Amino acid sequence: MAIKKREAITTNSESKTPAPKQQSSSTGNQGSIWKELQKHMMTGISNMIPFLIMGGLILAFSQLVLYVFLNVDPSMGVLDAINSGQFAGFNLSLLKAAYLTESFGGTLFGFAIPMFAAFTANSIAGKLAFPAGFIGGLIATKPTALLSLVDGTWTAEAPVASGFIGALLIAFAAGYLIKWLNQNIKMSQNWLAFKTTFLIPVIGALFVMLCMRYFITPLGGFINQLMREVLTSAGKSGEVVYAVVLSMATAIDLGGPINKAAGFVALPLTTDHLLPITARCIAIVIPSIGLGLATIIDKYVVGRRVFDKQFYPQGKTAIFLAFMGISEGAIPFALERPKIAIPSYMIGAVVGSTTAVLLGATQWFPESAVWVWPLITRFPAYAFGILLGAAVTALLVIFLRNNEIKKGTLVVDTNN
Repeated sequence: MAIKKREAITTNSESKTPAPKQQSSSTGNQGSIWKELQKHMMTGISNMIPFLIMGGLILAFSQLVLYVFLNVDPSMGVLDAINSGQFAGFNLSLLKAAYLTESFGGTLFGFAIPMFAAFTANSIAGKLAFPAGFIGGLIATKPTALLSLVDGTWTAEAPVASGFIGALLIAFAAGYLIKWLNQNIKMSQNWLAFKTTFLIPVIGALFVMLCMRYFITPLGGFINQLMREVLTSAGKSGEVVYAVVLSMATAIDLGGPINKAAGFVALPLTTDHLLPITARCIAIVIPSIGLGLATIIDKYVVGRRVFDKQFYPQGKTAIFLAFMGISEGAIPFALERPKIAIPSYMIGAVVGSTTAVLLGATQWFPESAVWVWPLITRFPAYAFGILLGAAVTALLVIFLRNNEIKKGTLVVDTNN
């Protein structure tokens, strides 16, 4: 009887054990899928960033020449200024150089989304998916025209671009399709070249054409158009709400996927001169300046150091990077204590950017580095917003870390 009881107990315990294991396995699979998607997305973003940086620097030169060095009226473009007859000699040569850099820099900017989609698809399925991803990203920015019958005549009209949303969707769709095709189309060694250089690329291109035409462009274009109409129809209150949401999305992951998605939502709005990009550019620099400031003033505010000693030189580096328009200097602080750092970044960014917007600061050029500050309308309000947001971030981080030190949940190396 004793043996039977032990057998029964063993059987029951074994029968109860698999359930939590299955649940854990399911949760683990969901986590691994999300990590895989995030890895592919970040690969696309990291390979896209050089195009944004190069395009931004070259475009900034053209705008500085036009509106700062030559003091051209803001309503005029480079070509208008060249044809105005107001400039000659060296100034005219400067304008021609500005036209070249504006055109070239704009082209580089235009490659950012296609390269994002190409490298995201490449990360999923290898080089076979690169062309399909690039084509999809290009169509996301410059959709193919649609035919419509107007008064008995067929005319071609370009639909609203799906933008970053469309590029993201087509990159994953094309990447996983080509991965599946490559794994499931079996051919002999003699036909491998045909498979990899003709069959799969052509299928991928046709898939992108049909998918963008009938699904992604209409969906992404509808979302973008709806967002524009809601924001522009709301007037000043809509601009403030836009600033709040854009600041939070920009500051939450410091150059990560949410930050970049916010940037690609904001870019066409500012390019079309619908809504300025002021809030995003301020929110890019506030976290790094705020954390750098916190490492300088912590001992004066709470009477002690609240960071480990290695963070103090990183704080100064973060401030320098912020003036270059780079927010990644604040990442080490977020990784070390995310529950303190990230909310502080977001709150400081919202306070600073909305204050600047309400005070009338306006920035249309999509760059946050110091060399574009001369292009900003009401720069004192802009600078005040940055200082206020950085101070809020710094004080929040200092007090929250000091509170954890008092409770014993945070231990720092004070030998500095």
